[in-house]
Amino acid sequence: MQPDTRQRIRGSLRLRLIAGAVAIALVAVFSALLAAYGAAKTADLIERSTNAQWRMDLLASLSARVSDYAVIAVETSGASVPEEARQARLLSATERVEAAFSAVGTALESAVAEGAGQGETEQMRRATRSLVLARMQARFAALQQSVLDPEQLPALRAHLDGFATQFSPLLNEAIAEERRDRDSAAQAVAAVRDRLISIAIVAGLLAALLTVAFYWLLVRPIIRQLSHIRQAAEDLGQGDFDIDLPERRDDELGWVAREINQTAASLKGREDQINADRARLNEIIEDRTAELSDANAQLSRVDTERRRFFADIGHELRTPLTVILAEAELGRKSSTDPEQLDAALSVIHARARRLNRRIDDLLRVARSESGRIELAAETFDLDRAAADAVEDMAPLAKRRGVALVPTLTRAACRGDRDWCRQIISGLIENAVKNSPSGSVIEITCQAEEDLAILSVTDEGQGLDEAGQAQVFERFARGARNTAAPGFGVGLALARWVIEQQAGVIELISPAPRPPKGGTSGRPGAQLVMTLPLTEPAVQIAHD
Repeated sequence: MQPDTRQRIRGSLRLRLIAGAVAIALVAVFSALLAAYGAAKTADLIERSTNAQWRMDLLASLSARVSDYAVIAVETSGASVPEEARQARLLSATERVEAAFSAVGTALESAVAEGAGQGETEQMRRATRSLVLARMQARFAALQQSVLDPEQLPALRAHLDGFATQFSPLLNEAIAEERRDRDSAAQAVAAVRDRLISIAIVAGLLAALLTVAFYWLLVRPIIRQLSHIRQAAEDLGQGDFDIDLPERRDDELGWVAREINQTAASLKGREDQINADRARLNEIIEDRTAELSDANAQLSRVDTERRRFFADIGHELRTPLTVILAEAELGRKSSTDPEQLDAALSVIHARARRLNRRIDDLLRVARSESGRIELAAETFDLDRAAADAVEDMAPLAKRRGVALVPTLTRAACRGDRDWCRQIISGLIENAVKNSPSGSVIEITCQAEEDLAILSVTDEGQGLDEAGQAQVFERFARGARNTAAPGFGVGLALARWVIEQQAGVIELISPAPRPPKGGTSGRPGAQLVMTLPLTEPAVQIAHD
C-alpha cells in the first residue's frame, strides 16, 4: 500500500464517521441486549414467585377442605343423623379433599419441571415435596377409614386430634417451602434490578462520554467546516468569488475546500473576462442604439408630418370646395339670367381665390411642421390682414348664425402678412365653432404705444385653468372645442409663428368684457395677439 493511500485512509472522514457510529451502535446494542436480558430474567423470577404463591394458595385450600371434612365428620357422628345421609355428606367432602390433593399434586409436578431449569439440586429439592404430599394423603386416608367405620365413632375425636397432630406439621412444612421459594424469587428480582441499574448507569455514562467525544472530536470540526463551505456556496450563488476556505484538513472536507477555492478562482477570472466583454458590448449597443434612435426619430417625424399634412388639407379644402360646387350648380340653373350668373361666377372666383390662398396656407403649414418654414419679413397692415380673415370666415359665421363685429384700426407691423391672416382666420373659425347661434364675435385691432393688439372675443362656454394651460399644446383640445376637428394644431402653430415675429398670443377666459352687442351672458373667451409696430398708428376703421 502506497504512503499516500495510507495517509488518505487515516485522514478519511468517512472512516472516522463509521468508527464513531459503530462505537455508539455497539453501546446501543449492548443496552438493548441488557434490557432484554433484564426483562426476561425479571419475568422468569416473577413467574417463579407467582407460581410459589399459587401453590401456597392451593395448600391453603387443601387445609380448608380437610378442615371442612373434619367438621362434617364431627357433625354427622351423632345418633340423630341417618347413616345414609352421613355417608353421602362424607363422600362429598372426601371428593373435595381429593380434588384439592390432586390440584396440589399437579402444582408440585409443575414446580419440579420449573426447577429443571435451575439445576439438578433444585429439581431434587422440589421433588421431595411430593413425599410430604404423599404423607399428608396417607394421614387423610387413615382418618377417612376411622371416620367411615361406625365402630370407631366413639373414638372419633381422638382420631381427629391425632390426625391434626400429624397432618398440620406436614402442611406447615409444605407451605414454608413454598414461602421460601416465593421470598427467594422476590430477592432475586431485587438483585437483578440492582444489577441492571448499575449496568445501565455505567452504559449511560459510557454512551454520554462516547457522544461527547464523537461531537467534540469529529462532529464539531465538521460542522465548523461545513458552515464555511455553506457560506462559500452562498457567496458563489450571489456572484462573490473572493473565497479563501481553510485547507488544513486532510480529509474529504479539506478536498472539497480546495476544489471550491480553485473553482472560485476560475470563476473570478471568467467574471473579469465577462465584465470586460460586457463593457465592450454595452459601448457597441449604446452606439447602435443612439443611431437607431436618431433614425427612428427621423422616420417618426416624417410620418407625423405626412399624416398631419393630409389631415390639414382635407379639413381646409372641404369648405371652399363645397361653396364652389354649390355656386356652380346655382350658375347652371340660372344661366338665362345674366345678373345671377355674374353673381355666381363672382362667388366662384372669390372662392377659388380663397381656395388658392388656402392651398398656399396649407403648403406653408406643411413646410413649417417639417421644420422648413420661411417667414417673410415685410411691412404690412395687421388690420387689413384681419379684414381679409373676417371676409374668409363670414360664410361660416353666416351658416352658424353668428355675427362678426370687426373694429379695426390701422396698425403697421413687420412680418409675414399671409401667416398672420391665416392665424387670425383660425382664431375666428375657432370662436365661431364654439359660439351658440345668435351670439356675437368681436374682432378688434388697435395700436397702443409700440404694439399692435388684435383680439377675438366670443360668447362661448370658455375654458377652465387646466384647459387654458393645454390649449396651446400640439393636438390639445379643450372642453369648448372637442367637436372642432383639426384646430389643436392651429393654436400651437399660431403661437410659434407669432413668437417668431417677436409677438405674443394668449387666451383669457372668461373674457374681460362681453362682445359689443352680445346678449348670451356666457363667460366667453378672448384670444389676444400682439406684434411690434413699425410706424405710428393711423386711425382707419374697417367695416
